[in-house]
Amino acid sequence: MDKLISNIISYLKYLNNDCGLSVSIHFDDDVFNCMPARITDLLSPYNSHTNAYCVLAKKINYTKCLSAQKKLLKTCKKDQALCSSCHAGVYEYRYPVLKNNQVAGYVAASGYRKSGTPEKDILNGSLWNSLKEEMPAKLLNTLIPPLCIMAEQLLSSCLRETDNEYNMIINFLNEYHNNVTLSDLANHFNRSKSHISHLFKSKNGLTMRAYCNNLKLEDARNLLLNTDIPITEIAFDVGFNDTSYFIYLFKKKFGISPLKYRKEI
Repeated sequence: MDKLISNIISYLKYLNNDCGLSVSIHFDDDVFNCMPARITDLLSPYNSHTNAYCVLAKKINYTKCLSAQKKLLKTCKKDQALCSSCHAGVYEYRYPVLKNNQVAGYVAASGYRKSGTPEKDILNGSLWNSLKEEMPAKLLNTLIPPLCIMAEQLLSSCLRETDNEYNMIINFLNEYHNNVTLSDLANHFNRSKSHISHLFKSKNGLTMRAYCNNLKLEDARNLLLNTDIPITEIAFDVGFNDTSYFIYLFKKKFGISPLKYRKEI
């Protein structure tokens, strides 16, 4: 299983970094919650859309994004790929991932738009042109199916119940990391703050705040690469109230300031 998950992560990096795609992998909550914690930690960076448009759309209405994602899972057919737009007008290609011949998740290639006037652009024109107009269906039909096959092999070998609570927390943070607090998390799961902190630290060695900051920094990196939004505004958009602190954390993680990263990468 270690070799399999390593191959999946390497392939996801290849699709997103080398092929210039925006590929994510999504599972039914019951499936995701039964994965070993170390697997969910590795897959978490690829469990949500990271193109610049979606990063800001989620900030406006994350609940609606999450609800739409769950609806998309229900519309997946086990024998075909589908193309449709979400509530924000973003088009994506979805490929089913099966377990026991039933749809248990899907791989999404997102970040596309139809030509012409936006149908549902919730950002009112901002960043609409950052979405790609042409969806490379032939390329996607070649590159995505191998990832689905590996994901199905993973599901057949790794599901168990022991990390259910931790995985539910990870799933929640992946969606709400921009403005969640430890108190929010404790209230949501009806647990004490100390219990959540201990569980989180024992599973991945990070505090909840550090984990969320890493997710925010990845959001910021995508905005820096794909938009001309000012750095102070990006810091606010991804959930940092202190621009200096954002710059400090960004430089610590990526070894370069946000301004230099935008100019040099």
